[in-house]
Amino acid sequence: MFNSSYNVLIFAGFVLILFGGKVNAAEPEQIHLATTGNSNEMVVQWGTQEDTTAFCESDNIVEYGTDANNLDFSENGDDDMYLWTTCTHTTVLSGLEPNTTYYYRVGGSGEWSDVFSFNTLEADPESVLIGAIADHGTSSNAQETTSNMVPIDFDLVIHAGDISYANGAGSGNGIGDQSVWDEYQNQIEAIASKSPHMYAPGNHEEDSEPYGFDAYESRFYTTGSNSFWYSFDFEYIHFVSISSEHDYEPGSSQYIWLENDLENANENRESVPWIIVFAHRPMYSSNGDGDGHGSEIEFREAMESLLFDYNVDLAIWGHDHHYERTHPVFEEEVYANNTGTYNDPYYLPGATIHIVAGMSGRSVYDGLEEPQPEWSAYRELSYGYTRFEVTKSGTLHYKFVRNSDGKVSDEFWIVRTLNHDIPNPNNEFKPNNNTLNQTETKNLIEEIKDLNQISLTSSIVFVSTAAIIKSRRSK
Repeated sequence: MFNSSYNVLIFAGFVLILFGGKVNAAEPEQIHLATTGNSNEMVVQWGTQEDTTAFCESDNIVEYGTDANNLDFSENGDDDMYLWTTCTHTTVLSGLEPNTTYYYRVGGSGEWSDVFSFNTLEADPESVLIGAIADHGTSSNAQETTSNMVPIDFDLVIHAGDISYANGAGSGNGIGDQSVWDEYQNQIEAIASKSPHMYAPGNHEEDSEPYGFDAYESRFYTTGSNSFWYSFDFEYIHFVSISSEHDYEPGSSQYIWLENDLENANENRESVPWIIVFAHRPMYSSNGDGDGHGSEIEFREAMESLLFDYNVDLAIWGHDHHYERTHPVFEEEVYANNTGTYNDPYYLPGATIHIVAGMSGRSVYDGLEEPQPEWSAYRELSYGYTRFEVTKSGTLHYKFVRNSDGKVSDEFWIVRTLNHDIPNPNNEFKPNNNTLNQTETKNLIEEIKDLNQISLTSSIVFVSTAAIIKSRRSK
């Protein structure tokens, strides 16, 4: 009898191991959030260090609630591994109430994390605050960037690639040290556990075989069926993450997907008026320090027309380790003569403004082109992070914040609507001389509405196109 029972137990244990049964529990770490694009949901992810690379043994449970001492809700999720001992757990919390602080812990089977918290957005918020970084890593400069971002209540953070630098040398150059991924994700836990983070792949996300992009795909949540190009709506912003590391030529899967996505987003401007793209290699950069840096000409020639045709407002890149902002630009032609300042904002600019945000932690590149190109509005060789606030009334305010002194060294405004709020009533936004003035704009909109009975938002898109034509004719 004893032998029979013993054999049954042995067999049961074997079955559990064979089919991935959770017989052990590891301490949760690397807690981070992501968004589904639904304001009533939050994605919770974390890692556990397992004894095998074959399957995850630890539980996928999130306990949460509005009282830190009473986590009265529970949700189970899924897990994923690649050829490394870190298991990534993913659980989606749904049915969340707006403007609410939720407390949560992750784990199960007696191994639980500390209690963390996040805030949901207000219903129909007046503004959202977004952080944007790239080329981060685990250096002391990267840690300083993280520390400077922790006190800020970002509604969302986007990362334009080269995340941990686990592979060290770069794309396909040797098998990376996967433990660096663990180090990195623990480093950013203080911010990523309270604000959702969304990522684009960079060249340092690609290891040689057997990993490839496995770490990136396993560790981070993305919307849609493709991990490398995807999109999501975040209140009144349509974010589009694309890959400069995969085929982007016209006719490729990525190109076709992007064209369809931008076309749909542009038609949905009345509900979601802003379109922001982020990816790794910059279409515009005047820092050519080393091979493979500076403006990514082939990438630009393949895809820039899509950004222009569908009125993409802002594009955020990494790869070059500095900060740079362009004027509204297409095919190296500047489409507005504004300074971008509060009193002289980019008013219906007519072309995309590009940001290089690769100054978040890796060694700064000292290879700026001279003279500074006409399309380059501002550039700086400093560490730091960028942030921007987008308002319901139709304004975007972007800042670059230096690590060394905490000061804003560059900032600019974009205005997309006529009826924007002015924080200071003694000042007025003024259109530039390459766009229609406000009287012309209002008159043209009224004419268009009378003739075609189209919406205000659609009219503004039309006016922006008219301004482009005027700009081209004036040159």
